[in-house]
Amino acid sequence: MRVHPQDGRRTPAADTRRRILAVALEQFSTHGYAGTTMRDIAETMGMTKAALYYHFESKEQILAAVAEPIRAEMNLMLQTTSAPTPPTPGQLLTQLADMLSRHALLVATVFNDPSSAGGAQHLRAKEMFGAITALLAGDGGPESLLRARCAVGAVMFAVVATVRNDPRFGEPVRSDRAFRLLGGEDHVLDAGLRREVVAAALRALGEPASGPAPG
Repeated sequence: MRVHPQDGRRTPAADTRRRILAVALEQFSTHGYAGTTMRDIAETMGMTKAALYYHFESKEQILAAVAEPIRAEMNLMLQTTSAPTPPTPGQLLTQLADMLSRHALLVATVFNDPSSAGGAQHLRAKEMFGAITALLAGDGGPESLLRARCAVGAVMFAVVATVRNDPRFGEPVRSDRAFRLLGGEDHVLDAGLRREVVAAALRALGEPASGPAPG
């Protein structure tokens, strides 16, 4: 995102890009990725297709930008594992639960849409989840890998299932909510539930339920 060179404020172009992403997220949640066209996004924005193409070259590029917050946070998570003192399994699962809880609606809106599967952002997310699973498994062999998959799956399913079954999240994404979604500003699971999810994941992993409480 381009910012003002002196004071760090977003430029008008950057604000327009952010509005485009919010509108695209609204359209994807209402019509699905396959059912949304660049023309739909442009018309909702009140701009021409040519103006939209100035900011994004394709719908695929828009989808990648919408999914960027998740990819960026997962990348940071993986970077912490190479620190001199890497996170414990409990800390890593706590980070995962926190990230998915804040981006749950984005996951449900974008990553659970079959029509958008197979894109580069999905493949990268799959690689990252695979890397987290491998870190949790360590060098323990097939049984440890299975336990790690169960632990990661417990966190993912708990968050995604909450979105699917809570009527508050059944409506298409709209305006302000889309901006909050893009910023990962709202938790789907409160701190107590996140602790329970991490404890269940640690049991699946065969680890004691310890580590910092989710904030």
